[in-house]
Amino acid sequence: MNVALSLVLPIFGVIAFGYFGARTRLISHAGVDGLDTYVFTFAMPVLLFRNLAGTEFPSSLPWGLWISYYGAMLAVWAAGSLIALFILRRPAPDAVMLGFGCGQGNTIMLGLPIILTGFGPEAGTPVFLILAFHGIILFTIATFLLELTRTREGEERPRFGAILKEGLLNTLRNPVIIGIACGGVYGQLGVPLPGIVDTTLEMIARSAIPCALFVLGAMLTRYSIRRSVGAASITTFFKLMVHPALVFVMTQYVFELEPLWVTAATLLAATPTGVYSSILANRYRAAPGAASSTVVLSTGLSLVTLTFLLGYFLG
Repeated sequence: MNVALSLVLPIFGVIAFGYFGARTRLISHAGVDGLDTYVFTFAMPVLLFRNLAGTEFPSSLPWGLWISYYGAMLAVWAAGSLIALFILRRPAPDAVMLGFGCGQGNTIMLGLPIILTGFGPEAGTPVFLILAFHGIILFTIATFLLELTRTREGEERPRFGAILKEGLLNTLRNPVIIGIACGGVYGQLGVPLPGIVDTTLEMIARSAIPCALFVLGAMLTRYSIRRSVGAASITTFFKLMVHPALVFVMTQYVFELEPLWVTAATLLAATPTGVYSSILANRYRAAPGAASSTVVLSTGLSLVTLTFLLGYFLG
């Protein structure tokens, strides 16, 4: 447990610095947005590209990994939505959004730093294989369901094909996905990166993790935990407890994946609900208060749950 704490506390320490900087206005909203753009447009794609450029991929498609992670994600999404719909008596768009928060984790800002820091570049392979389809699956389904359930006045419902096309285009334009794809392709060429190029990329890549954590902390100041705490607590429980538990059982006992893959997939599932959940909720006016509360509540509690999981896997 001491090893886990020595890993987790510095990570959440950087998050705390970001929160303090934004709360005291030592860094402005514009500054946070600029740093966020740097992280997702340059630093994270470079980190992913550089790691993947030297990674050897499995010879066969990792169906067990994908079924474990995404099957569990869709299961908690469905469960969360049904609870919101029939027990909390929320409208359909709210139910979709609360279920979304049960499965959508902060994989880039928090999951990637924890896994790479704790288990090295080798643990990146299963993470990259999951992230390659993370956005297209999550956001296409969420957009389709929200468009399907939201109230319209004289508007025609968009077709699923149009939503799928938009989701694909957004995925292809995503710098993180571009970094993953380019790194994967380059890695299969078997050609090492030239020394000067590798050194340049390494300098940028080193900034990705601390900057991402700082931005995460700063962005938490934009959300409140006071709104819809009850619904947020249910979503947080599914995200931090049920989702990783399902992934662990599937990867460990159903598909019997190698230990490092079990660790990486479980920790990725254990990440708190990401800020995009609140952004999407505000865009569609679907449970924005609960989504905002979930981001803050799940991030705070993940300090405990991630420490426990890291203690288990590192032990």
